[in-house]
Amino acid sequence: MMHLAETAAMQRHPGTLRASLIATGVVLAAFMDAVASTALSIGRIDMLGDTYATLDELAMIDVVFIAAKLTAFLVAPLLVTAARPTACLRAGVVALLLASAALTLSVDLTWICICRIVQGLAGGTILVAGQTLLFFRFPHRHQPVVQAVFAVGAVMAPTTVTPALQGWLVDHLTWEWIFLSIIPLGIVSLVLLAADGDRTFWRKTRFPAVGILLLGIGAALLTYVLLQGSRFNWFDDTDITFLAATGVTAAGLLAVWETRLRSEGSLLAISPLGNPDFRFGLLVSFVAGSALSGSAYLIPTFALNVLDFTATGAGVLLLPSGAMLALGLLLSGFVIQKTGMRPITLAPFGILLFAGAMWLLSASTSGSGSPDLTLALLLRGFGLGLLFVALTLITLQGLAANALPFGIGLFNFGKQAGGLTGTALLQTYIDHQNVHNRTILTSHLVNGDPAVDQRLRATANVLANSIDSAAATKAALPLLQRALEKQVATISFDEAFFALVLLFAVAAPCLIVAKQLLARQAAPQN
Repeated sequence: MMHLAETAAMQRHPGTLRASLIATGVVLAAFMDAVASTALSIGRIDMLGDTYATLDELAMIDVVFIAAKLTAFLVAPLLVTAARPTACLRAGVVALLLASAALTLSVDLTWICICRIVQGLAGGTILVAGQTLLFFRFPHRHQPVVQAVFAVGAVMAPTTVTPALQGWLVDHLTWEWIFLSIIPLGIVSLVLLAADGDRTFWRKTRFPAVGILLLGIGAALLTYVLLQGSRFNWFDDTDITFLAATGVTAAGLLAVWETRLRSEGSLLAISPLGNPDFRFGLLVSFVAGSALSGSAYLIPTFALNVLDFTATGAGVLLLPSGAMLALGLLLSGFVIQKTGMRPITLAPFGILLFAGAMWLLSASTSGSGSPDLTLALLLRGFGLGLLFVALTLITLQGLAANALPFGIGLFNFGKQAGGLTGTALLQTYIDHQNVHNRTILTSHLVNGDPAVDQRLRATANVLANSIDSAAATKAALPLLQRALEKQVATISFDEAFFALVLLFAVAAPCLIVAKQLLARQAAPQN
């Protein structure tokens, strides 16, 4: 536990210019993590060709990165306690910078996996230490705007800006440039963070080796299950079943260790779970993470696979949403700071706007283009902006200074876990709906059906303008099948977008009940 003198020193507020430099450095560091986190979402196919990897081998690059990041979210608070947030943030930036440069030196999968583990550990440390530093360096009254600015790098960048940047790099250069682009960001971030001075020290802290080991094992196994479960039809596969059972067992043993067997220290040395607002915010962060990551997965995937966008086009598609997300973040932070309203007041508006956006996207067709999607994307961005600033302030602003790093780590862990779960469920839902919709549509394509015969003849007549009649007749059926598959995919994605509407329709009342129950539990203590 931090001494009061140490906590007071960590919370010292710098002047306006120095504070602005520090905040900019933190946001750039968060942007570095955003680039690293989403690197394979666009560059996956190009990396697959260069490394000669199988799909299973390439999946391991994602698994080790995410597992390392989840582990770092819960270990980084101990590092912040031991060495203060500034030192941890600088170390994270340097580690991420070096790992990104090193990753481009070889296409060996083992080397890439090692670099991705370092990137995940560094990224988790950056987010925890960076957000803690902002809480310590800025007064309480400025936190709404400060946390909105931080969210521009931590929330907006990975879901909107980096896909566009990476799409352009992949289309015009190579996938290595995604990681090389991190280097200048890291250098500038380190220069700006120098404004915080030399605040390095080391305080003896107990690191629970058993707890960290259980956390790493559980995170790695459950991440693999969530990322690959849909591909292997989940528990129909014995390996997935075994890994899931082992991962859950490791998580259960970790919970027992944290609550009963803490003789060698604890990951939550100072637990924030006694705060009812934090418990509520942690619950909401899981749902919000599912919605954010789920929609960020659906939209570019729909654009690439159904609307035939290029990588750059799919990335650019999200830029208007990113602009509105930034506007929503900054506007909500400014309004809360200036009016003094309770942050939770803005959360319902954010939920309604996001749900409305998903409802509009659920009416998309295979012929939709950027203009047809723009309004929905703008509403999505603005709604998420309102939601995430409110959620951050509700969850973290009431924590004591010495519990804050642990609260930030758990909060980010909840968002990441929710994002993994939401994306996995949507992938599975789309796979199941593809089978269901294909069965229904195919049942109408039978020989002798006048509509089918007419469509085949019309297609053959068009093809006959460039090839002979016999070849045109043979080619007509495969083209009809391709049209069928595109229609199947369109319907499935539309249903997935609507599933996100239903998520909030079901989750919102449950969260309201949870808020009431937590308030009642806290009442006797007050």
